[in-house]
Amino acid sequence: GDTAQDVKNRIVKLLADLDKKPIPGIFPRQLTQTAATNGIAQSLYSKDFWEYLTAGLEEAYDGDGRILMLLSDSLNGRNENGEYSNLTAANVAINCADEKQRYSVDHIQRKVPEFRAASPLFGDFLAWGMISCTDWAVPGAAEHPDVSAPGSAPILVVGNTGDPATPYEGARSMVDALGKGVGVLLTYKGQGHGAYDSKNKCVQDAVNGYLLDGKVPTAGKVCS
Repeated sequence: GDTAQDVKNRIVKLLADLDKKPIPGIFPRQLTQTAATNGIAQSLYSKDFWEYLTAGLEEAYDGDGRILMLLSDSLNGRNENGEYSNLTAANVAINCADEKQRYSVDHIQRKVPEFRAASPLFGDFLAWGMISCTDWAVPGAAEHPDVSAPGSAPILVVGNTGDPATPYEGARSMVDALGKGVGVLLTYKGQGHGAYDSKNKCVQDAVNGYLLDGKVPTAGKVCS
């Protein structure tokens, strides 16, 4: 594509086509819309995956879904023997123990257009993800957990502006919720999920100083 929008439109069309007709993946499995979306999502967690995302999309456009399926398997913790780690199961269990909300199919169907408008690429994927706790046997703890900490020593919150899974706005909101004089925001202008494991020296020095020596960074500090 000539523009970013061209690229996104082509990927959206690929996913829509896969919903109607999957393509061959890792034999004997086929690459479905969900598996392809998983593979794309996995690729956005780190710049190291971007070249594989490019190759996977190019092959998928030509009817070969193997690379995107490998990326999807990686996200789901599946190994080459077809065995899964407990990553996904644990994530669902923890989320459902935390969150009280239980959504119905009808509710999600009404919300899908909103999600699609926000993200034509990931809208359906994220909307239907809300059903993962429906009929879960254990009730969730809270609708909106209270994270305020009045009187606490300063708490360092690190936000990554290029994090595909945990939006930077969430770090700002957490700082506000912790309370004035408690939440201290450290901004990392980078890519990938998380900041400390990015190997950015500025971030690591600030976090190490906070955890090991009790030195609180200046509020609003930016690392790039």
